[in-house]
Amino acid sequence: VRTSVLTGEADPEPVGPGDPVWAGTVVESGTLTVTVEAAGSATLVSEMAEELERATDRAPRAGAADRLAPWFTGATLVVAAATAWGWTAAAGWGAALAPTIAVLVVACPCALALARPLGAAAGLGAAARRGLFLRSGEALLHLANTDLVVLDKTGTLTHGAPDVLEARDDTLRVASALERWSIHPVARAIVDEAIRRGIPLPEAHAVVETQGRGVTGRVDGATWRLEAGEAGEVVLSGPGAAAGSIRLGDRMRPDSIDAVRTLEALGVEVVLLTGDHPGVARRIAAEVGVSVAGAAVRPDEKAAWIRARIAEGRSVLFAGDGLNDGPALGVSTVGVAMGSGAAGAVLAADGVVGVPSLRPLAAGLRAARAARRTIARSRVRSVAYNVVAVALAAAGWVNPLVAAVLMPASSLLVVAGAMSVERAVRSGDVTEFPRSHAPSGSLELGRAA
Repeated sequence: VRTSVLTGEADPEPVGPGDPVWAGTVVESGTLTVTVEAAGSATLVSEMAEELERATDRAPRAGAADRLAPWFTGATLVVAAATAWGWTAAAGWGAALAPTIAVLVVACPCALALARPLGAAAGLGAAARRGLFLRSGEALLHLANTDLVVLDKTGTLTHGAPDVLEARDDTLRVASALERWSIHPVARAIVDEAIRRGIPLPEAHAVVETQGRGVTGRVDGATWRLEAGEAGEVVLSGPGAAAGSIRLGDRMRPDSIDAVRTLEALGVEVVLLTGDHPGVARRIAAEVGVSVAGAAVRPDEKAAWIRARIAEGRSVLFAGDGLNDGPALGVSTVGVAMGSGAAGAVLAADGVVGVPSLRPLAAGLRAARAARRTIARSRVRSVAYNVVAVALAAAGWVNPLVAAVLMPASSLLVVAGAMSVERAVRSGDVTEFPRSHAPSGSLELGRAA
């Protein structure tokens, strides 16, 4: 059976008496008699669909400026009333009019309210220019707090399609002749590798392909058979010296190692969770430099593991590309889908990587942290301006005309701060996020070799 809808892996899995067969899998060869233990909404596929629906219905949370705005407005009115009362009591209503108006004019909630949207917009633009497209400023600011990055394997760290890793030219020549007209992913990988090496493809006759088992045919007048061997291997058998094996695997993206190192240099922990076999997970994790890897992990188990980390106080970024990654994308603090992935994954995600690379994750993290720092500084400047300006206006040292000039000028400070985000990302002037949690290696995931 092919379980790609659940695991994201294209290779079919053998099942026999007593083995579980999940709803949503496809029978590649043979017949099955199954006992139904769950149906309808109780199946794993239905649970995945519910997770995706919940992910797309998340409501935005109110920001600090939204919560502070009513208090700011109230405080301004109280100060204006106190100013009017104080000046009236001291010098009469005529003397109270100018400072009261000045207090109302010079107070600038705009600068405080603009700090977050302008800073977030600058961060979103900086991330988008580097290949990461986030759907909202809220997602960007959650990204800034990330201290744990969880990566899927197939289509995320790797290309997502099998490639020939090792084969002799003579073996590849006969095998590519047998597989020349097949549309199976393994067949396409064999033929593409033969073409890449410049091997002439001979004619094959009487070719018979048995789904899930292999292919037979005559090449150079001899009968050959190509069938599955051990995991990640196909074996060519026949009368000639060309008989041998071809080792296949999902190649890593060329920049995955550098991307993981960059993420770790930014102070985040990187974990690999995949539905593939433990041996493959260990190999990929060792190649890419990830110290912790979980293999044969179902979609619901991925989501449950991420929920547990969030409950511990972690801020989790999950990156994946398949429909099976939808639940994990939905429950993570920030979910990022690869642009070439399934539509369901893109729908559930907070952002999309628009290029076939993981580098935009680190670039987006830098942009998010720069935006967060800029927003914090702009808010401090805005509060400081309002405290000083309102106090001076209440004391009568700022007349209404000057107040009218100062009020928009304070907003310009916020605009100038937002423009510094791109400069900070380019220069690398982004602070690391301090690690305050124990590494997830202490959890029962299965350590990479």
